Amino acid sequence: MPTGAPEASKIMELDLNSTDRRIKDCFLAAAGGLSLGRAGWPLISEYFSDVSAIVAGDLKKAPGEDMDCEALESFVTKARATAGDARRHEAAEKAIERYIEFGEKLSREYGPQVRVQVLTIFDEDYPEALRHISNAPVVLFMAGARFDAKSENFAVVGTREPSNYSLALCEKITEGISGAGFVIASGMALGIDACAHATAIKCGGVTYAVVATGFDIVYPAANRKLYGDILLSGAVLSEQLPGEGAKNYSFVARNRIITGISKATLVSGAGFQSGALISAKYAFEQSREVFAITGDDYRPDLKGCHELIRKNYAKLALNSADILNDICPEKIKKSQIRQSETRAFKKDKKADATAPLEFGRAQAGVLSEDEKKVFDLIERLCVKNGAPPTLELIAENAGAVVSRILAAVSGLELKGAIIELDGKRYRINK
Repeated sequence: MPTGAPEASKIMELDLNSTDRRIKDCFLAAAGGLSLGRAGWPLISEYFSDVSAIVAGDLKKAPGEDMDCEALESFVTKARATAGDARRHEAAEKAIERYIEFGEKLSREYGPQVRVQVLTIFDEDYPEALRHISNAPVVLFMAGARFDAKSENFAVVGTREPSNYSLALCEKITEGISGAGFVIASGMALGIDACAHATAIKCGGVTYAVVATGFDIVYPAANRKLYGDILLSGAVLSEQLPGEGAKNYSFVARNRIITGISKATLVSGAGFQSGALISAKYAFEQSREVFAITGDDYRPDLKGCHELIRKNYAKLALNSADILNDICPEKIKKSQIRQSETRAFKKDKKADATAPLEFGRAQAGVLSEDEKKVFDLIERLCVKNGAPPTLELIAENAGAVVSRILAAVSGLELKGAIIELDGKRYRINK
């Protein structure tokens, strides 16, 4: 990956003496939340030369068609309103100060490899895929060591409260996609987002976090270490001004950027009300491929995934090979997928057809605490290792006395929650 653009240090110098009008206009455009709206990039690039021209409302030429006039009207009106708003000017000036302070802080803590940069939609360093979506932000802020505007990105999104099953499958699929050379993009939220970022980093890959706050704010605070790892292993992106806190609308808005910079999106766990469904909607509207995992019906964190698949908004993904076969079959050889991953799921699916018992929601509620822990452990180990675990492996990972594990396994079998296979191996009864 390229380590950065030479303009980054120049931008910092221009900020420091506060004499460059273009920099002020960039922050002013961000303060006004300017996005392309219905106008679209082809029209904006035809009528404006840069961000300063947008803020001033200076068109290269008079609109030649009524359609162009209509599309440009709301965009120009909002830009001019921003330029005349004293509060926006004040917010932009404060944000410039925060930007400079943050850049200096990163330089002290991480060295010159981690940089900050203002990206406008007219710049070569602006993400190429994002430029062509509806409502693309005019300005983005970037902090990180490894950012490439032309990188191939893959979005992984999901619930903040995933089951062990969703987490394990997210890790497994993300590992394969990252291994194929894709940059993993997500929103740095707890749960699935954090799992996707951490897996990409663990695999030595690159990951981008698109945040709903200013790029200098760690939200949630629990992800502080992850935030630092992302800065070193990729980049943090935001359309919000530096110093801007979290707002409800900004979480929804950032989802269009996550999917907009990506070739495809995986929903790895989502309830009916999950924000990940909004990401899936954006991806679908942006003509990006959407994939979703599946599992047992009683799991609340898979209800949204099943709905996406049922309504043909998303394709079923059991493993990374399913996705790579669809979006870029030539990259499968580059990934670190084990063949057993695919075989294990196919074998498991075949076994379901003759399963003697069915484990439903009612039975899930009557498990003891030990049984619940062992049930989740069996499921996690099955996904992680690509095969049903042995009794010895279950006991080894359980951290409890063997007698309690044996009792829990026996109880799960009696209740139809798990099925014993050859060689004292166990799998979940779906």
